Amino acid sequence: MASSAVQAKIHYIKLSTSRDEVRFLEIEPASQLSDQVVCRLVSLPLRDGVEFIAISSLLGDPTVQEKILLDRAYIPVPVHIAQGLKHVRAVFYPALQKASQENLARRKESAAPGWLRSLLRHFGGREYDGKPKLRVWIDCICLNPADARENSKHRVIMYHVYQHAQMVVGWVGLKIPQTELGIQLIQEFDKAMPPEWQEPGDKEAHPENYSPFHEWAVPVIGLFDPGAEAAIGCADFLNRDFFHRRWILEEMAMARVPTFLIGDRIVSWKQILRLNLAMEEFKDFESDVCPASTRPMIHEFPLGTIHELLDEFEKRKKMSKMASLNSQSMTGSTRSSDSKAR
Repeated sequence: MASSAVQAKIHYIKLSTSRDEVRFLEIEPASQLSDQVVCRLVSLPLRDGVEFIAISSLLGDPTVQEKILLDRAYIPVPVHIAQGLKHVRAVFYPALQKASQENLARRKESAAPGWLRSLLRHFGGREYDGKPKLRVWIDCICLNPADARENSKHRVIMYHVYQHAQMVVGWVGLKIPQTELGIQLIQEFDKAMPPEWQEPGDKEAHPENYSPFHEWAVPVIGLFDPGAEAAIGCADFLNRDFFHRRWILEEMAMARVPTFLIGDRIVSWKQILRLNLAMEEFKDFESDVCPASTRPMIHEFPLGTIHELLDEFEKRKKMSKMASLNSQSMTGSTRSSDSKAR
């Protein structure tokens, strides 16, 4: 999603490869959502102690721009990107500030020696004086297109960033009047669906939850009436350009914790995945509870793309877990062998 037009106006300092450095945007707080984004670029080693949020986003219309104040210089960026930064600031800065205050209440470090204060300077996303730092990574600003190494390793850098991020936020855009009800619909479906639905063996154990019965859906299927406000909001959310771009969903699949942000509302990947499972079921199989009037709406959703990529995320997560268990097993075996050798 990088934009050379944006990046060409930014003054980049070369990263230290020996320290595994990455650039982050440190965003200042604001009193209102509409306030201009004020931020600076900082280079820090990509380690577990650095807390940050990664943003995955389409660029939007590059001809419609808004200026952000970056390192005291006014930099034009696509309005879609500026809106994403503003909403991430509005959603996450208050939580960061609260966590910082709670942390300060638990510890006093005024008497700490200089070397310790220096080590704590960037620990946990907070300065040693307790001021919270909202750090974000977004490739269209944090990567330097003029650097051959960064260009050639764009995908590798993104993978490592997404793996270290506390959260990867897929910015899909602003809300419409029906968005709140649409998100409630997604949440209600998630609550209504049995926890083990679509898991191996569940259909045989609970046939009442599958075609054509779908008993679990009786309380919530009415929310998907094509004329209902909730259905309009949900359809608008799932039909955003973000969900029609396979490459950006592939990026999201790299994340440890992928989420989606529409306006100031966060929707988890799991809620989207489960809703997709339900929609695919109603689209492909007979149902006593899903009316015929609802089926055309379901066919309009990019179900295949979303499900395939979120399913890929699940596979990667399981593979990572298996690799971790294997590593622990190997370590344990080595220690056991060492003990016997002694």
